[in-house]
Amino acid sequence: MLIRSPHYTDAVVVYMSALRGRPMHPLRWLLPYLRRHRTALLAGAACVLLANLAWAFTPRLVGYAVDSIIAGGTLPKVLPALAGILGLTLVGGVLTFLMRQTIIVSSRTLEYELRNDLVRSLERHSARFFLRHPTGELMAYANNDIPAVREFLGPAIMNSLNSAVAIGFALLFMITLDVPMTLFAVLPLPLAAVLTYAIGRRVHQTFLTVQEQFGELTNHAQESFSAIRVVRAYGSHAAEIERFRRLSWEYAQRNLRLGKLQALSTPAMFVLMAAVQLIVLGYGGFRIAHGTLTVGELTQFFLYTNELIWPIAALGWVTNIVQRAMASAARLQQLMSTPVEVPDTGRLRLAPAQARGEIEFRNVWFRYSPDHPWVLQGLSLHIPAGSFVGITGPIGSGKSTLVALLTRLYDPDQGQILLDGHDVREYPLETLRRIVTVVPQDPFLFSMSVAENIRFGDPTAPEERILWASQTAGLHQDVVHFPQGYQTLVGERGITLSGGQRQRLALARALLRDSPVLLLDDAFSSVDSATEAHIRQALQPLLRQRTVIVIAHRLSSIQDADRIFVLAEGRVAEAGTHAELLRRGGLYARLWQLQSLEAELERLS
Repeated sequence: MLIRSPHYTDAVVVYMSALRGRPMHPLRWLLPYLRRHRTALLAGAACVLLANLAWAFTPRLVGYAVDSIIAGGTLPKVLPALAGILGLTLVGGVLTFLMRQTIIVSSRTLEYELRNDLVRSLERHSARFFLRHPTGELMAYANNDIPAVREFLGPAIMNSLNSAVAIGFALLFMITLDVPMTLFAVLPLPLAAVLTYAIGRRVHQTFLTVQEQFGELTNHAQESFSAIRVVRAYGSHAAEIERFRRLSWEYAQRNLRLGKLQALSTPAMFVLMAAVQLIVLGYGGFRIAHGTLTVGELTQFFLYTNELIWPIAALGWVTNIVQRAMASAARLQQLMSTPVEVPDTGRLRLAPAQARGEIEFRNVWFRYSPDHPWVLQGLSLHIPAGSFVGITGPIGSGKSTLVALLTRLYDPDQGQILLDGHDVREYPLETLRRIVTVVPQDPFLFSMSVAENIRFGDPTAPEERILWASQTAGLHQDVVHFPQGYQTLVGERGITLSGGQRQRLALARALLRDSPVLLLDDAFSSVDSATEAHIRQALQPLLRQRTVIVIAHRLSSIQDADRIFVLAEGRVAEAGTHAELLRRGGLYARLWQLQSLEAELERLS
């Protein structure tokens, strides 16, 4: 079966967006996925119908053969019935295979599309969303909830349909054979419905708690592995192991409670079906003794009740799957229907290379949540196109927040941010983030080679460009000493590299991107002064070709800037060149004197 392009699922995203805020059944929002595969599902349903029709006719032929043998029938007389039984069995088997091929394969394709839609939905959210939903929790949605929904889309739908059709055909053939016998046989069935509902309701509630605990457990494991250096440095591995043990124990206990509930379903159904068979055998024997029923007819009833055992037992199993799928679908629906706080509604048509790089903040106010203090309070500043600007200030003054707002990881609560005279919200997010490239203080590196990490900035870049970017960032002289050069794997998050090497690799990646605006967020904090001076010298030819914004605590990084903005308490406290700010004797001058004294003491020591 062909798997459709992920872009085909845009319709699903739009459909779900339209349903935000409207209560709906947890499984109803899966309808667009089912409609997309309706041809395969209808073909599977047809196979279910025809297969069960073949199985339903088989007991009739068996009953005819039994009565013929008892009546002294010869082999030639019985042979057509035996051939019919064999033929119907083969047809039923082939149709059952085709049923699984269509419905189960479709469910795997649906799982693929649903997982793609989940990732596409997550990628549209702002940074604030990921503060509320840790990585481990989001992994639980992908690894646990989507497979639970797939079981509904495949096995549950298939077995529900199969059970309903099988029970319907069996009862129909039983009624046409003998109505009183059928009524006695179905006496325990209402009890089966009551048990299925009661157990299924408890399964649904318990599975919700299991999924929540799994998310917490996954999040803790992800954080512990990511922070393994910190855990070892502080000797906290025993405490982390104990915390993981407690979370894992609670997860195991909740799963055990779920398992006990699920374990009730199938045995209860088998007990009920055994009761059905006893009733059929007892009442049928009574009828044979009085000459109102033949042995062949009783054989047919017994075979039909056998055909009812699996479908009715499967109802309990299917109920468990449906209840689990409802719990998972409700979680997925809530997550994927979360309103996007930074919508990608920009329609400005502009190639990134055409941007000049003029930036202006106009009376910008921002805080990370309503219960947090203001980070920026009426901040205004202007950065001309093609200029080299430095931004500094005390910790918590809002420097890194400027980066997040300029790239629209967040939107300001009040005020405007302009790029080349246009509000940044007018730009499509992809265009805006092609225009502005950020090198963060703590860069993220992928578990790939050095070359692949650099090429992340431009997947089509040739080797010569990678080498140029690495040399300009001051990384090349380190890479040539690596075991496999640029093909050396850096490990998860670049764990095999030093802090300075990670920052220089991130800078090389940004240079390769060749954006009109380059924003360095304390990108030299882990680099020694000599290496920083070398990098600044290598960057000089590039400074006049783009707008460069350097956020730094180390003032030597920005002393050559065309203009320096000093932030304090979310506002611009001072602005000017290095020399102008020193003459004023304000906050910048005090910071410069303090850092100069520290550098002198370090040199003397």
